[in-house]
Amino acid sequence: MIKVSVSYRGSSILHLSITGHAMSAKRGQDLVCASVSSIATGALNALDLMVSKACDLTLVKGEDALIEIKVLENGNHDVQVILQTVLAQLETIENQYSKYIHIAKQEV
Repeated sequence: MIKVSVSYRGSSILHLSITGHAMSAKRGQDLVCASVSSIATGALNALDLMVSKACDLTLVKGEDALIEIKVLENGNHDVQVILQTVLAQLETIENQYSKYIHIAKQEV
């Protein structure tokens, strides 16, 4: 299962991490995993290109896959737009495929 963890304060996302594998189909045919990977890769690219100093980005590939985004500049509007968009996309996938992806939100 893919696990998404989101920490926020008020309406601002402070931390987002994605771990695990969907296992909804054979390797190379898993559309849930491919969708989440595409969304996460797009987010990492956008954050790196647009606001590289506003976040700490981590990407670990392989069996222990991890994508982690730590917000360093909490008031940065562009960061929040990107992260809120990512969250909306992941929630759409969770609504359709809750057996394979779970999003946990925590106010800090």
